[in-house]
Amino acid sequence: MNKWLKEVDSISKWMKEYLKESGCKGYVCGISGGADSALVSYLCCKAVGKENFIGMYLPCESSPNMEEDAIKLANNLGIELRVFNLIDAYNAIIEQLEIGGETVDQLTKANTKARLRMTMLFAIANQYNHLVAGTGNKSELEIGYVTVGGDQIASVESIGNYYKTEVYEMMKAIPEIPQSIIDKPASADLWQGQTDEQEIGMSYEELDNILKKCKIMHSYHNGYEKFGISEEKFNKVASMVEKAEYKNKVPPRYIRD
Repeated sequence: MNKWLKEVDSISKWMKEYLKESGCKGYVCGISGGADSALVSYLCCKAVGKENFIGMYLPCESSPNMEEDAIKLANNLGIELRVFNLIDAYNAIIEQLEIGGETVDQLTKANTKARLRMTMLFAIANQYNHLVAGTGNKSELEIGYVTVGGDQIASVESIGNYYKTEVYEMMKAIPEIPQSIIDKPASADLWQGQTDEQEIGMSYEELDNILKKCKIMHSYHNGYEKFGISEEKFNKVASMVEKAEYKNKVPPRYIRD
Protein backbone atom coordinates (compact mmCIF):
# COMPACT_ATOMS: atom_id res chain seq x y z
CA MET A 1 0.00 0.00 0.00
CA ASN A 2 1.13 3.54 -0.75
CA LYS A 3 2.82 5.17 2.28
CA TRP A 4 0.38 8.04 2.26
CA LEU A 5 -2.67 5.82 1.99
CA LYS A 6 -1.48 4.16 5.22
CA GLU A 7 -1.42 7.60 6.82
CA VAL A 8 -4.93 8.25 5.52
CA ASP A 9 -6.14 4.99 7.07
CA SER A 10 -4.52 5.79 10.42
CA ILE A 11 -5.97 9.31 10.55
CA SER A 12 -9.47 8.20 9.62
CA LYS A 13 -9.46 5.44 12.26
CA TRP A 14 -8.36 7.98 14.87
CA MET A 15 -11.13 10.36 13.77
CA LYS A 16 -13.72 7.59 14.03
CA GLU A 17 -12.62 6.74 17.56
CA TYR A 18 -12.44 10.39 18.59
CA LEU A 19 -16.00 10.96 17.39
CA LYS A 20 -17.22 7.90 19.31
CA GLU A 21 -15.60 9.15 22.52
CA SER A 22 -17.11 12.62 22.05
CA GLY A 23 -20.67 11.33 21.94
CA CYS A 24 -21.36 13.33 18.78
CA LYS A 25 -22.90 11.96 15.60
CA GLY A 26 -20.66 13.16 12.79
CA TYR A 27 -18.35 15.81 11.37
CA VAL A 28 -18.84 19.19 9.73
CA CYS A 29 -16.17 20.75 7.52
CA GLY A 30 -15.99 23.88 5.42
CA ILE A 31 -15.19 22.94 1.82
CA SER A 32 -13.40 25.93 0.35
CA GLY A 33 -12.22 24.45 -2.91
CA GLY A 34 -8.68 24.35 -1.51
CA ALA A 35 -6.24 21.59 -0.62
CA ASP A 36 -6.56 21.26 3.16
CA SER A 37 -10.35 21.20 3.25
CA ALA A 38 -10.42 18.69 0.39
CA LEU A 39 -8.20 16.27 2.29
CA VAL A 40 -10.04 16.73 5.59
CA SER A 41 -13.43 16.26 3.92
CA TYR A 42 -12.25 12.99 2.41
CA LEU A 43 -10.90 11.87 5.79
CA CYS A 44 -14.24 12.67 7.44
CA CYS A 45 -16.16 10.60 4.90
CA LYS A 46 -13.72 7.71 5.22
CA ALA A 47 -13.88 7.89 9.02
CA VAL A 48 -17.63 8.03 9.60
CA GLY A 49 -19.33 7.62 6.22
CA LYS A 50 -20.74 10.31 3.96
CA GLU A 51 -24.12 10.02 5.70
CA ASN A 52 -22.50 11.38 8.88
CA PHE A 53 -20.62 14.21 7.19
CA ILE A 54 -21.82 17.72 6.33
CA GLY A 55 -19.75 19.61 3.77
CA MET A 56 -20.36 23.36 3.67
CA TYR A 57 -19.34 25.93 1.09
CA LEU A 58 -19.33 29.41 2.65
CA PRO A 59 -18.78 32.05 -0.06
CA CYS A 60 -18.03 35.66 0.82
CA GLU A 61 -16.75 37.53 -2.22
CA SER A 62 -15.19 34.21 -3.22
CA SER A 63 -13.47 33.30 -6.48
CA PRO A 64 -15.56 31.34 -9.03
CA ASN A 65 -12.84 28.67 -9.42
CA MET A 66 -13.01 27.91 -5.69
CA GLU A 67 -16.74 27.20 -5.95
CA GLU A 68 -16.19 25.02 -9.04
CA ASP A 69 -13.62 22.91 -7.22
CA ALA A 70 -15.78 22.66 -4.09
CA ILE A 71 -18.61 21.31 -6.25
CA LYS A 72 -16.27 18.86 -8.02
CA LEU A 73 -15.04 17.50 -4.71
CA ALA A 74 -18.55 17.13 -3.29
CA ASN A 75 -19.63 15.24 -6.41
CA ASN A 76 -16.61 12.93 -6.18
CA LEU A 77 -17.33 12.26 -2.50
CA GLY A 78 -21.01 11.65 -3.23
CA ILE A 79 -22.25 14.27 -0.77
CA GLU A 80 -24.61 17.21 -0.90
CA LEU A 81 -22.69 20.49 -0.73
CA ARG A 82 -24.57 22.84 1.57
CA VAL A 83 -24.08 26.48 0.57
CA PHE A 84 -24.47 29.42 2.95
CA ASN A 85 -23.57 32.82 1.50
CA LEU A 86 -22.06 35.04 4.19
CA ILE A 87 -21.93 38.30 2.25
CA ASP A 88 -24.90 39.95 3.99
CA ALA A 89 -23.59 39.13 7.47
CA TYR A 90 -20.11 40.29 6.46
CA ASN A 91 -21.37 43.58 5.01
CA ALA A 92 -23.43 44.23 8.13
CA ILE A 93 -20.36 43.89 10.37
CA ILE A 94 -18.18 46.11 8.17
CA GLU A 95 -20.97 48.68 7.96
CA GLN A 96 -21.28 48.80 11.75
CA LEU A 97 -17.53 49.26 12.12
CA GLU A 98 -17.61 52.15 9.66
CA ILE A 99 -20.63 53.71 11.38
CA GLY A 100 -18.61 53.53 14.58
CA GLY A 101 -15.88 55.60 12.96
CA GLU A 102 -13.50 52.85 11.88
CA THR A 103 -11.61 52.80 8.59
CA VAL A 104 -11.55 49.03 8.11
CA ASP A 105 -8.30 47.71 6.64
CA GLN A 106 -7.88 44.72 4.35
CA LEU A 107 -6.59 42.36 7.04
CA THR A 108 -9.52 43.07 9.35
CA LYS A 109 -11.92 42.43 6.49
CA ALA A 110 -10.19 39.15 5.66
CA ASN A 111 -10.17 37.95 9.27
CA THR A 112 -13.84 38.86 9.65
CA LYS A 113 -14.64 36.51 6.77
CA ALA A 114 -12.65 33.70 8.39
CA ARG A 115 -14.42 34.20 11.72
CA LEU A 116 -17.85 34.25 10.09
CA ARG A 117 -17.09 30.97 8.37
CA MET A 118 -16.18 29.30 11.64
CA THR A 119 -19.29 30.76 13.32
CA MET A 120 -21.46 29.17 10.63
CA LEU A 121 -19.67 25.82 10.91
CA PHE A 122 -20.23 25.68 14.66
CA ALA A 123 -23.87 26.73 14.21
CA ILE A 124 -24.52 23.76 11.92
CA ALA A 125 -22.48 21.49 14.18
CA ASN A 126 -24.80 22.51 17.05
CA GLN A 127 -27.84 21.77 14.93
CA TYR A 128 -26.78 18.20 14.20
CA ASN A 129 -24.63 17.32 17.23
CA HIS A 130 -21.52 17.15 15.06
CA LEU A 131 -17.88 18.10 15.57
CA VAL A 132 -16.20 20.77 13.47
CA ALA A 133 -13.26 19.28 11.60
CA GLY A 134 -10.48 21.84 11.37
CA THR A 135 -8.30 22.18 8.29
CA GLY A 136 -5.06 23.48 9.83
CA ASN A 137 -1.80 21.91 8.69
CA LYS A 138 1.44 21.83 10.69
CA SER A 139 3.25 24.37 8.50
CA GLU A 140 0.62 27.07 8.93
CA LEU A 141 -0.12 26.31 12.57
CA GLU A 142 3.55 26.55 13.55
CA ILE A 143 4.01 29.99 11.99
CA GLY A 144 0.62 31.27 13.12
CA TYR A 145 -0.80 31.60 9.62
CA VAL A 146 -4.32 31.25 10.98
CA THR A 147 -7.04 33.65 12.11
CA VAL A 148 -7.61 33.76 15.85
CA GLY A 149 -11.28 32.98 16.37
CA GLY A 150 -11.50 31.69 12.82
CA ASP A 151 -9.66 28.70 11.37
CA GLN A 152 -7.55 28.64 14.53
CA ILE A 153 -10.44 27.03 16.40
CA ALA A 154 -12.12 23.71 15.67
CA SER A 155 -13.29 20.60 17.49
CA VAL A 156 -10.48 18.49 16.07
CA GLU A 157 -7.43 18.97 13.82
CA SER A 158 -6.86 15.79 11.84
CA ILE A 159 -3.96 17.07 9.70
CA GLY A 160 -2.41 19.39 12.29
CA ASN A 161 0.74 17.26 12.50
CA TYR A 162 1.33 17.12 8.73
CA TYR A 163 3.33 19.71 6.82
CA LYS A 164 1.73 21.35 3.79
CA THR A 165 3.99 19.46 1.39
CA GLU A 166 2.85 16.21 3.06
CA VAL A 167 -0.78 17.26 2.63
CA TYR A 168 -0.18 17.43 -1.11
CA GLU A 169 1.48 14.01 -1.11
CA MET A 170 -1.54 12.51 0.63
CA MET A 171 -3.91 14.21 -1.78
CA LYS A 172 -2.09 12.77 -4.79
CA ALA A 173 -2.85 9.27 -3.49
CA ILE A 174 -6.60 9.95 -3.30
CA PRO A 175 -8.39 9.78 -6.68
CA GLU A 176 -11.53 11.46 -5.32
CA ILE A 177 -9.65 14.76 -4.93
CA PRO A 178 -9.79 16.72 -8.21
CA GLN A 179 -6.46 17.41 -9.90
CA SER A 180 -7.48 21.06 -10.25
CA ILE A 181 -7.36 21.43 -6.45
CA ILE A 182 -3.89 19.88 -6.30
CA ASP A 183 -2.55 22.04 -9.13
CA LYS A 184 -3.75 25.53 -8.22
CA PRO A 185 -1.87 27.91 -5.88
CA ALA A 186 -2.97 27.60 -2.24
CA SER A 187 -5.24 30.46 -1.21
CA ALA A 188 -7.52 31.29 1.71
CA ASP A 189 -9.56 33.24 -0.88
CA LEU A 190 -9.95 36.23 1.42
CA TRP A 191 -9.38 38.87 -1.27
CA GLN A 192 -8.93 38.86 -5.02
CA GLY A 193 -5.60 37.44 -6.15
CA GLN A 194 -4.50 36.43 -2.65
CA THR A 195 -2.18 33.43 -2.38
CA ASP A 196 -0.81 31.85 0.78
CA GLU A 197 2.79 31.62 -0.40
CA GLN A 198 2.79 35.29 -1.35
CA GLU A 199 1.60 36.24 2.13
CA ILE A 200 4.04 33.91 3.89
CA GLY A 201 6.90 35.24 1.78
CA MET A 202 8.23 31.93 0.47
CA SER A 203 7.08 28.65 -1.05
CA TYR A 204 5.73 25.85 1.11
CA GLU A 205 8.72 23.74 0.06
CA GLU A 206 11.06 26.39 1.48
CA LEU A 207 8.97 26.84 4.61
CA ASP A 208 8.75 23.11 5.33
CA ASN A 209 12.45 22.70 4.67
CA ILE A 210 13.19 25.26 7.37
CA LEU A 211 10.63 23.93 9.84
CA LYS A 212 11.70 20.29 9.45
CA LYS A 213 15.47 20.49 9.06
CA CYS A 214 16.33 23.31 11.38
CA LYS A 215 14.07 22.21 14.26
CA ILE A 216 13.36 25.81 15.16
CA MET A 217 13.12 26.58 18.83
CA HIS A 218 12.94 29.98 20.50
CA SER A 219 16.62 29.90 21.39
CA TYR A 220 17.81 28.20 18.18
CA HIS A 221 19.10 30.53 15.48
CA ASN A 222 22.13 28.68 14.10
CA GLY A 223 22.79 25.84 11.71
CA TYR A 224 20.78 27.08 8.75
CA GLU A 225 23.84 27.41 6.51
CA LYS A 226 24.56 23.68 6.37
CA PHE A 227 21.05 23.16 4.96
CA GLY A 228 21.54 25.76 2.25
CA ILE A 229 18.96 28.08 3.79
CA SER A 230 19.40 31.83 3.64
CA GLU A 231 19.80 33.67 6.93
CA GLU A 232 17.02 36.08 5.92
CA LYS A 233 14.43 33.35 5.39
CA PHE A 234 15.56 31.38 8.41
CA ASN A 235 15.17 34.44 10.64
CA LYS A 236 11.80 35.24 9.07
CA VAL A 237 10.42 31.79 9.89
CA ALA A 238 11.98 31.82 13.37
CA SER A 239 10.29 35.14 14.07
CA MET A 240 6.91 33.85 12.82
CA VAL A 241 7.18 30.73 15.00
CA GLU A 242 7.96 32.81 18.09
CA LYS A 243 5.13 35.26 17.45
CA ALA A 244 2.70 32.38 16.86
CA GLU A 245 3.21 30.86 20.29
CA TYR A 246 0.13 32.50 21.79
CA LYS A 247 -2.06 31.22 18.95
CA ASN A 248 -1.09 27.62 19.69
CA LYS A 249 -1.91 27.67 23.38
CA VAL A 250 -5.15 27.37 25.28
CA PRO A 251 -6.08 30.88 26.50
CA PRO A 252 -4.24 31.40 29.81
CA ARG A 253 -6.15 31.73 33.04
CA TYR A 254 -5.12 33.98 35.88
CA ILE A 255 -4.14 31.80 38.83
CA ARG A 256 -5.95 33.09 41.88
CA ASP A 257 -4.45 32.99 45.38
